[in-house]
Amino acid sequence: MRKILMAALALLLAAAPLSAQKKAETRLYDRTLAKPSLEAFDKFLKKYPASVYADDIRARKDTLLNISPYDEAQAAQIAGPLLPAGTEFRAVADRREAVDRIYALCLDGEGLALDQVRIVSFIRGADGWTQESVYDAPASDAEGMTGRAFADGTSVVAIRGTRYLFFHYLMYGGDGSQQTYVAAAYAPQTDEFGCVSFRGKDIRGTGHVPEYHILGRSDEALLSGMDRPWMRLLLKDIQDNPWLEYVPENFWLTDAAIAWWLEQNPGATTSATHLKFNILQPESSLVEEFTASKSRKNSSKYTAAMFDHRGYTVIVVFQKDDGNYVLAWAEPEAKDHYRDRLLNSIAFDDANTLAMSYYHGNRTFKYRLNLASKNLRRN
Repeated sequence: MRKILMAALALLLAAAPLSAQKKAETRLYDRTLAKPSLEAFDKFLKKYPASVYADDIRARKDTLLNISPYDEAQAAQIAGPLLPAGTEFRAVADRREAVDRIYALCLDGEGLALDQVRIVSFIRGADGWTQESVYDAPASDAEGMTGRAFADGTSVVAIRGTRYLFFHYLMYGGDGSQQTYVAAAYAPQTDEFGCVSFRGKDIRGTGHVPEYHILGRSDEALLSGMDRPWMRLLLKDIQDNPWLEYVPENFWLTDAAIAWWLEQNPGATTSATHLKFNILQPESSLVEEFTASKSRKNSSKYTAAMFDHRGYTVIVVFQKDDGNYVLAWAEPEAKDHYRDRLLNSIAFDDANTLAMSYYHGNRTFKYRLNLASKNLRRN
């Protein structure tokens, strides 16, 4: 019995310092949480690096160092007065090593092009918030676009410890028929910026919500950096959007070819005396329709076919000397054959000259298009 009592006493004596140490850890832990600061956290970890509370203290220290206390709305309230009045922007707050910053992502501003997004950073110091830097980041191609605005919502996504602000904006053309939807992301911690766009025809109905419904294609084939998870998320954002409808490639090539021709030849049906042709991709549906046409016209140098396709009356020409297909003519398809001008038929006058016969009500007239010189005559 005496041996058992002596053993128990030895255990109690050995445990006493441990019990005291644990109580001291707990008291310091409680005091640290009562008045959290970097100094308090470092003091605890220096004294008790192997404490059961150490991981919690480290996490709280990281939060104090690198987690911003401002949400998106608060960040916008801070950045708004520091930007030029009326600036279209979204804001994200960021804290690194206990330094607070707010990044304003702007769609407009002095000297800012439509194919750029301006990133303005503000830093908090002893005297409050001041501007730190301005960076005009290359963004989506804006050819043919005249304006833009933010669309849909924003979100913050953490990927492998890096936070990305995901946002969207919409670009539109002067006549309103073309739109480009852009999904973009910015990472304040690394200053990475990237975007994926979807460009095409605005097919909204009256009162449509949201403010876009696009029939077109994305620029995924032109993108680099798709090995990065956040870029793949941007592409998925585009692919999963029900208001972005993909046009098959053959029709997409055709629509692009017709749009180019109309842009290059604005006076074709009124006053132009010289035209520009564009070479068609073999995959274009215009080439498919040409091949299927039963009414092709031939000369020694060219084969021409006229047909209605994708809302336009077009003339596609095969050039025998180089084997290329070109779009020689495009105009909106006649909806009312009694009131609208109607391109009724084509025929070769000679090896180079294509005669285009029109009806307009009771009146008939012809255009003559020289396929070699691309000169146009009316009579």
